[in-house]
Amino acid sequence: MVHIAAFDDRKEKGSGLMTVSKRTALIGDIGGTHARFAICDIDELSVAHFAVFETKMFPSLPEAVTHYLESVPTNPDIAGFSIADPLTGDRMGIENSTWSFSAAEVQAACGADRIHFVNNFEALALCLPYLNAHDRRQISGGHAVEGAPMALLGTGGEFGAAVLIDVSGKRIPVAGLAGHTAFTASNEREMAILSRVADEHGYAPLQSVLTGHGIEAIHAVLCGMEGLSPLKVSGTDIINLAFEDDDPLARATLDCFASILARVAGDLALLYGARGGVYLGRGITPKIAKVLDSELFRKAYTDKGAKSDYLASVPVYAIMANDAGLRGAALAVSERFPMESMV
Repeated sequence: MVHIAAFDDRKEKGSGLMTVSKRTALIGDIGGTHARFAICDIDELSVAHFAVFETKMFPSLPEAVTHYLESVPTNPDIAGFSIADPLTGDRMGIENSTWSFSAAEVQAACGADRIHFVNNFEALALCLPYLNAHDRRQISGGHAVEGAPMALLGTGGEFGAAVLIDVSGKRIPVAGLAGHTAFTASNEREMAILSRVADEHGYAPLQSVLTGHGIEAIHAVLCGMEGLSPLKVSGTDIINLAFEDDDPLARATLDCFASILARVAGDLALLYGARGGVYLGRGITPKIAKVLDSELFRKAYTDKGAKSDYLASVPVYAIMANDAGLRGAALAVSERFPMESMV
């Protein structure tokens, strides 16, 4: 995590007790395809003035922040951003984007006294315990075990994963670079997909398959296997073709995508012992929830030999809320800058 902080002395004076006034913050959830912004109450996790922009509309994050602030009536002096970046230094970028910026540049655009950055999968993992029945859709059976690890997979402009673990009553999110781990093929069709997405060194990361661009690659391979010329269509177009036009090749593409995602979800559930549940999130998930909520997905998820029954007991949820990443970022900011009170 990267942050810049400055002392904030906004307090209401009373007789002996000093309490911090209601705290709002500019919150951003920034991925490779979309940038989401809102003004959030970082203690109640309420979201207002929600807006979504395509990242390609702006040269970098500071410009996107400036544009957003021009459209809202308030400019909080706290800001926080979840971004698709490992956050290993002051200079940051966004996965699958040309954006590059420093914490100081973003802080100047915000006009904030305090600012905090968190990896987007860490932020989304933080939000998992706060998701209600309207925020999520259960797609595989089982009951979550209180306090057990919770696993998260996200697919959109990039692919990633995280785990939320309980350490002495405190929930800790841990994210890595799951999108860059290897895609492994399990049948002839997937071997053809692997061959298409592999780089010049023969390496095919999961990110080349379990993203919008991955949907495009799968569709092109299936076209070729049917003797058809690949269409120049986007991942979003293929999803629309599958659901709106009932296109069989587009539907087969999503089935293939869902099978691979389910297999990876099962692997991570076993790796983390995620009896607290497995969650699927980010931009593509709610768009293909009908495909994920299927026997095809459930079979691929639980097909782990001796541990199939174990996985059948671990529930899987599709995150349907489009502001979950923002709420997770708000949680991270609230934890970084806790409410102060003194006598």
